[in-house]
Amino acid sequence: MIFGPGRLANLPAVLEEVAGAQAKIFLVTGRRNLRESGVLQQVVGSIGSPRVTLFDQVTPFPAPQLVSDALEACRQCSSQVVVAIGGGSVIDVGKIVSILTTHEGACQEYLTGERRISHQGVPFIAVPTTSGSSSEVTPGAAIWDWETSRSINLNHPEMFPNVAIVDPELAMSMPKELAAVTGMDAFTSAFESYWSKEAEPVSDALDLQVIQWFSNHLENSCTNGDLASRSWCSLAATMSGVAYSNSHPNVCHAIGRPLTLFWEVAHGQAVGITLPSMLRWTAPAISHKLPALWDALGVNGLEEATGRIVQIMDNCGLKTSLSSLGINPDGIETLVEHTRWDRVSALPAPLGHDDLRMLLRDLL
Repeated sequence: MIFGPGRLANLPAVLEEVAGAQAKIFLVTGRRNLRESGVLQQVVGSIGSPRVTLFDQVTPFPAPQLVSDALEACRQCSSQVVVAIGGGSVIDVGKIVSILTTHEGACQEYLTGERRISHQGVPFIAVPTTSGSSSEVTPGAAIWDWETSRSINLNHPEMFPNVAIVDPELAMSMPKELAAVTGMDAFTSAFESYWSKEAEPVSDALDLQVIQWFSNHLENSCTNGDLASRSWCSLAATMSGVAYSNSHPNVCHAIGRPLTLFWEVAHGQAVGITLPSMLRWTAPAISHKLPALWDALGVNGLEEATGRIVQIMDNCGLKTSLSSLGINPDGIETLVEHTRWDRVSALPAPLGHDDLRMLLRDLL
């Protein structure tokens, strides 16, 4: 993992190290931002345009057909290394392409489980331009099937990127709204990782540092957008991914899934909306871990902690009630029904369907 302002300049050397000086490169990006900022031209110029096949069609919440198109394009040009520069969706698409380009069969067969990942892909280099998905240091990728209202997670140890280049200067182009939702995603993941039954001392240490840095810098990253605060949030987001690759996000992400699928709520907003409520729910079960958590947040107890989280969300322009997201009482049952209950099992305090209904009604 390479971190620091200006470190994108290391990309040519990294490419040579992992794939060779003349390797063919499949470059995955979003549709506009990288080109409009001039970064795309800078990258292609630094590595040589004849070596690059560009796939610049990734949109947020990528659908199976888009991933299939990217995979087919990569296979046709026989690329030897995949580079993804963008937000979490871009990196997720690049991750899937890099692993499946060395496998037989259609992308859809792996998404449905008809085929299984069995070996390494081509080398993959992830370069995030946002500060929240943490996909640059995780082995999973999310695909969104809007026609069937479901999300598909593809995970395999061979899907970890070979190299992550985290250059906070790339995050400087994020508008306030994107800085808020991506930061809230990683901030929430750190809490979930910390209270999870999977938590270990190393993940705890990382999570506490992530929570402290976001608590200190996320508001400035959104309101001022200065390099210092964007740098701290970039580092915090990457460290959050390292922690939650071992102690995984759980209940907030489980509830966030139907919020995105049925109401198209941005991912970070969707997972963050329930964070204060779920902290209240889990706190009694992790009483021995709370003093360190309060220190990281800079508070003196549960009431101050939930208040501080709400304050951060308010200051970053995020919503803190379900009604403000367009959910009415009739929507509660949809949320409960489509919550990923398999992820809820990691909670140290058991949560049932009726418990969730009560918590969600209180959030209206």
